[in-house]
Parts: sequence; structure tokens; C-alpha cells
Amino acid sequence: MIVCKFKLSEGVYEEFEISGHALYARKGKDIVCAAVSTVSQHTARALSEDGAQVEIEEGYLKVEKIPKDNISQRFVEELRKTLEDIASQYPRYVRVEVNDDAH
Repeated sequence: MIVCKFKLSEGVYEEFEISGHALYARKGKDIVCAAVSTVSQHTARALSEDGAQVEIEEGYLKVEKIPKDNISQRFVEELRKTLEDIASQYPRYVRVEVNDDAH
């Protein structure tokens, strides 16, 4: 299962972490993994250009120090919504968790 964790503080995204494997199909044929990887790596690349710290390994992506500007925050919000859409279609393979320190 792919687990996507988003951490916010007072409604502002601070970091996100995506780990695991979907195991929907064999490597190279796994559409769930491909969808999650594509959208998350796209977001990570865009955020890194604005100063976010990105760590990528096999089956693991972490983005920290996400800029607080509206565009960066919107990128992460859209990533979260997209991953939630994928999780709703493939709940056995993807889970999204959100931790907001303010709530």
C-alpha cells in the first residue's frame, strides 16, 4: 500500500511524505503506482525550485520546508486532492493521512 502523509500547521502545509508500493500489478504495469509517482514527483520538482527540500528513494518521497506562498501551497493542496481521488478509486492500494497541528 502507498501511504501519503501531509503535515500542516495552522492550515499551512509544512511537509508531505509518500511511501510504499501499491502492488496493484507487477512492476512496469502498475497504473496506481504510476499515477501516484507522476503527480507527486511533478509537485516535488516544482516545490524544489522554490526552496523546498526533497528526498527521493525507491518507494519513498519526502518534501519538507514547503514555501508558504500561495502558489506552493496550492500545488500541495492539489496534490492532496488528486491523491485522495486516486485513493477513493483504489482504497486497497492508496491511503491519504492529514495531520493539522491546529486541530
